[in-house]
Amino acid sequence: MFVRPLLKFLTVAALAVLGNAAASQLQQITNFGSNPTNVGIFLYRPPNVAASPALIVAIHYCQGTAQAYFSGTQYANLADQHGFLVIYPDAPDSGGCWDVHTTATLTHDAGGDSLGIASAVRYAITTYGVDPNRVFATGTSSGAMMTNVLAGAYPDLFKAGSAFAGVPYGCFAGPSLWNSACATGTISKTAQQW
Repeated sequence: MFVRPLLKFLTVAALAVLGNAAASQLQQITNFGSNPTNVGIFLYRPPNVAASPALIVAIHYCQGTAQAYFSGTQYANLADQHGFLVIYPDAPDSGGCWDVHTTATLTHDAGGDSLGIASAVRYAITTYGVDPNRVFATGTSSGAMMTNVLAGAYPDLFKAGSAFAGVPYGCFAGPSLWNSACATGTISKTAQQW
């Protein structure tokens, strides 16, 4: 019985070490377009960027940061292997959570955190030659919710999203940053209703 917890610990430790093994560092990007809530944008460019690279927007969890998500995930290491770019947005909220509830962020080009991220993606397409048909979003928890917001509000920019531990697009809609009914899964709708 001792072996299983030890193997789990060693696996987590190895992944943590690998998470810090990226060949380059994050570069902060500023003046990339409309950014009404002041989302911080950090870019990871591997040493050997592919021609017309893909772009992954990797979005952190509540109380996280762009730097923590860079260090704690494998996206940068995978970018080193495959030549794609990674944008790590940094939530402007003091608690590190994403605006996934306001009408502005849920509406295409209307404002909120989603517009800052969308502007950074447009900037990456024009400045770094990103293939607009290979732009993807992924995130964990609050970052997963923002992944769904980006996929729902900006289907013209994002070709796919992969959300880990989030809720559906629009589930948190309303005046409050938190929605207990949504978070606990008591809101149930059909695909058409969402």
